[in-house]
Amino acid sequence: MKLFIRRTCVSDLDNIYDLHIKCFSQTDLWYKNNIQNYLDKGIVILKNDNIIGVLLQGEIIPCNNNNNNFKNEYEDVFEPITDNGIAFINNNMHNKSLYGIVMICVDPKYRKKGIAQKLIKKHFDDNINNLICLHTRASNINAINLYNKMGYEHIAFIKNKYFLPNEKSAFMIKNLN
Repeated sequence: MKLFIRRTCVSDLDNIYDLHIKCFSQTDLWYKNNIQNYLDKGIVILKNDNIIGVLLQGEIIPCNNNNNNFKNEYEDVFEPITDNGIAFINNNMHNKSLYGIVMICVDPKYRKKGIAQKLIKKHFDDNINNLICLHTRASNINAINLYNKMGYEHIAFIKNKYFLPNEKSAFMIKNLN
């Protein structure tokens, strides 16, 4: 399978949106203008000029809670599962902007063929940040397994991150050093 990887451009918006609709449930869909906000830093994989995978990257705030007492009350939102999760809270990283994957999707016909791995590797290669992160639904075991395979560490759950259905997210980080 001959593939071509490149940066996204404005003219990709409709094709990325169509792919996005194929890949996500109705409750997880983004508006086109949300996707457009990330096109300057996106990556696509094409087969025969058709986009079969996309990765959008940008700033992520793990917990949108700027409460000064959050450190003492974090269990209401942030559920650490490793010592790195505790260190994350102790260093006040939970409300700081980090860089990471905001969306990744691969056409269902091309899954399990290494497309997502290629996108993530390109994300690593292009990144100048030491620490990168992502969220995924806690029930998305296939994604969690892929991210673990790619070197991400699942450090916490973020409660009530997703809606319809209400679900916590698996928050994962990777140190590129």
